[in-house]
Amino acid sequence: MTGSILTQIQAIYSTLSQSEQKVARYVLEHPEEAAIISIHDLADKAKTSGASVVRFCNSLQVGGFPQLKVRLSLDMAKDERPTYYDFDPNDTTHSIIKKTMSNSIQALQDTAEALDSSMVDQIVDAMAKAPAIYTYGIGASSVVADDIVQKWMRLGKTVFSFQDQHVLAVNIANAPKNSVFIGVSYSGKTKEVVQSLKLANTYGLTTVGISRYGEHEVGSHASCMLHVAHAPEAVFRSAATSSRLAQLLAVDTLFFAYASAQHDETLQHLKDTSQAIQLLREQS
Repeated sequence: MTGSILTQIQAIYSTLSQSEQKVARYVLEHPEEAAIISIHDLADKAKTSGASVVRFCNSLQVGGFPQLKVRLSLDMAKDERPTYYDFDPNDTTHSIIKKTMSNSIQALQDTAEALDSSMVDQIVDAMAKAPAIYTYGIGASSVVADDIVQKWMRLGKTVFSFQDQHVLAVNIANAPKNSVFIGVSYSGKTKEVVQSLKLANTYGLTTVGISRYGEHEVGSHASCMLHVAHAPEAVFRSAATSSRLAQLLAVDTLFFAYASAQHDETLQHLKDTSQAIQLLREQS
């Protein structure tokens, strides 16, 4: 992740140790100061140790404390302070509209920063070679899984989404060589999705996870990851809507990268499917 370091800190906060969270809270609350003070001063102000600051930097994978200060300075120069708004009973309809729009825009911006272009290319290559693509998600993530089916079906790929995990397991067990399984879980912790990723690995499928940025079980068991924005938890969980938009942006990015790599074939498939739909309309 190479975008806002403050967004990155928010994304991994829940995975940090208690001492690292003290450092994270201070940096999030005082980014300007954290960008200029020494490692020992930051440790004192966060009421922790210098070793905890070092571990915090390692968890962020920024290369060290000097690099963290550089990233913070860049954020301050661009005024990149991620903002998500929660909703309360006193909000007017106008305020709700503004907050919803702001949360959606923030989620999309953060996801664009989190997506790794080289990883997108790797997944595109695997999907292009795959004789079959299987995808699975629960709740709001099932909408994302269905969107994958709708998009790649139009490109002539054999692609399936499942509601029943046992039916999914049967298909994974009989999947042809080089098939791809895509597990969708915003939290990265959905038990059924993690189980399905493990099963797909057992049967030799290329596994892809679509989840929030940070450390979680989906990331541990997927061979390829599409990371999306991690909106902070909220009382009304406004992040539920933002997470779906973030996941759909990741899928759209993957789709257009795939379409670009398979340009001529994509145009022909889209033309053929459009003609088929037009024929149906003419018959009605």
